[in-house]
Amino acid sequence: MKTLRYAVLMVLSCGGEFDPCPTGDCTLPGSTIVKFTFDHYPEKLFASDTCIDMGATTVRVDGFLVADPTLVATKDVACGEGQATLLDLAPGLWDVAVTPLDAGGVPIVKAATHGEVMAADRGMVTDTTINVPWEAWTRTYSGTFLFRLNWSGVSCEAATPPVATQNLKLIAGGKVVAKLDDKAHKVDGTDDAPCRPLSEPFAQFVEDLPFGPATLEIVGKDGSGARTFARSIETFVGADKNNPTITFDVPAEVPDAGVDAPAD
Repeated sequence: MKTLRYAVLMVLSCGGEFDPCPTGDCTLPGSTIVKFTFDHYPEKLFASDTCIDMGATTVRVDGFLVADPTLVATKDVACGEGQATLLDLAPGLWDVAVTPLDAGGVPIVKAATHGEVMAADRGMVTDTTINVPWEAWTRTYSGTFLFRLNWSGVSCEAATPPVATQNLKLIAGGKVVAKLDDKAHKVDGTDDAPCRPLSEPFAQFVEDLPFGPATLEIVGKDGSGARTFARSIETFVGADKNNPTITFDVPAEVPDAGVDAPAD
């Protein structure tokens, strides 16, 4: 019985009516995968924005062979797929361009974002990731900044010494933010607010901020009002409300030993 089944399979795969390889070449085409992200800034501890955040419905990926730009490959995919696969590209280095589109097929960036990738050989896979930067978008966005603070890796009450108050100065859109956080405390560097423990069920947040790079200056003080922890952090405000919560670790402030006066 096993021999008969094998013979049937051989007939079907080699010259039968349902021959899957009519040309005699069953090698799979090369798959060149172009992945895309929006506003991905790991150095600022910001993972990325989503298609919904940016209003992108589809993404167009165009490829041009660097050695011969007349050779072109194009593919449109649903934005949520996160990647497009270009099949059986001519060998060589390709310039690939990513363009997010709205529901009407209109680009929502000033220009495509480019990268380079080697075409995959037959039966092989290559890939590259292209990040669409925050300054590329044509629309105006605002966002919610969500965050938590720990102090040398622990919550306020467990820090050494315990942190009684936190003073925050948030700079976004090139200006000190004149807004209140979710507990109605200022974030302009003038308000010593009660320290927020990590046990709180929800993150701290500030709403309706300019989309883009931001700076957060943090000072932790003990019960006497003395500075004990401090850090200035370059971060990012994502578009819309559904942004990831960023956890910032604030180190202990090293006392300034001063400079000894020269001996007489």
